Amino acid sequence: MQPIVERFKETYRRLNAQTVGRLPDLYADDVVFQDPFRKLDGLGAVMRYFAELYAHVEACSFTFDEEVLQDQRAVLMWTMALRHPKLNGGQPVVVPGSTHLHFRQKIHYHRDYFDAGAMLYEQIPVIGMVIRLIKERV
Repeated sequence: MQPIVERFKETYRRLNAQTVGRLPDLYADDVVFQDPFRKLDGLGAVMRYFAELYAHVEACSFTFDEEVLQDQRAVLMWTMALRHPKLNGGQPVVVPGSTHLHFRQKIHYHRDYFDAGAMLYEQIPVIGMVIRLIKERV
């Protein structure tokens, strides 16, 4: 097992607005981070993004289900439970996803894959209703 992967999982299990400051222990200065919403270059951009992202999150937890490690790369399958006052009436939103990492001593590439609609758009009252209707018809 790669120590950086275990450190990554432990960090994300406990990540919140108060622990975002620990991200420099994981990420290289030149990290490239991408999720369905943004692509960011550099640790400073990642730190700002996570600080904004977690500012209003009431709770967020990750359960890591599977992992594949090869050389200095990893793919982690996870389930995220997110509670935000403006999503799903403040109830948890549960979304499966995966993370693709490249690392040396620290992570220099991090890409998340998940259904952004299920996480965000479907949880907004009017927009969510429209998206669910479209999904039902497809």
